[in-house]
Amino acid sequence: MNKSQFREDNNDAFPSDFLISESSYISEPSFMEDVCFMEETPMLDNFEVNENNGLSDIEKWETVHIDTWLKKLYKDKPVPLFERNPATANALHKISLLNQQQDAISEIILQQQKIHALEYRTEALRIKDILDTIGISKENLSKNGALALKSLSSLATIFGLKDVERSSYLSAIAQLTIDSYETERQRYEVSRIIESLKINTQEAKLKEEKLIILLTNLRKKWDLHEKQKIKEWEANNDLVSKKAIEYNQKLIRLEKQYSSMNIEKEGLNFRKLKQREEKDIMMAQLKLDEAKQTLKC
Repeated sequence: MNKSQFREDNNDAFPSDFLISESSYISEPSFMEDVCFMEETPMLDNFEVNENNGLSDIEKWETVHIDTWLKKLYKDKPVPLFERNPATANALHKISLLNQQQDAISEIILQQQKIHALEYRTEALRIKDILDTIGISKENLSKNGALALKSLSSLATIFGLKDVERSSYLSAIAQLTIDSYETERQRYEVSRIIESLKINTQEAKLKEEKLIILLTNLRKKWDLHEKQKIKEWEANNDLVSKKAIEYNQKLIRLEKQYSSMNIEKEGLNFRKLKQREEKDIMMAQLKLDEAKQTLKC
């Protein structure tokens, strides 16, 4: 039995369906190709990039390496122009190394997929041989039986099972149950956190409203207090202005009275009065009393 005949006979009903498909088929000769981790960059003995520009051998090698990588990356398209300086060269060199590492990893994954594909095809052939030996084929199955097998195959694909054993299904269902419980627990935790956040938000809104009311009242009290102080300042200012005018008028009147008395012309001034002042306060008081008595008489 060849593989093409096997694929024609088993394309929709058997559990081995999920192990083989036309889209995933890869020929055997290529699946064990050697993995190339990093493509070798040509090491040129005579660099073509300005030998007299002061670049070291390492910098020259990086330049050639970058140019080779860019040509390979863009293939038939022209490489975009870029400024050639040490900073750009260093950045492009790091990017090229990362790109080659990713290519190597992708190649490894591809080779693993090829190996798995071969294993699945081998297992499918083994199962097909067993079914042929015991005389079971899709033609012998009822419509419900074929549908059940197809459902089991789909479940195996969804669960990612490596085989179609009953224990594998039970393990997958148990794991699915555990995951569902864990998801339910996480959902409960999230809902509890959301409820707590709602309560905190409501409390914060109430506090905000109280603070707004308090701030409004404080502003009103402050404005009222400020208005009262302004009125007091205005009243005091008016009183001081009136007193200043009154004292100014009194000063003018006293100056006129002083000038009309000709005190300085009579030889009376502050210094002379100071000299005639008694040093003894008691004697000065007695003389003052005598002068008053004399004036009364």
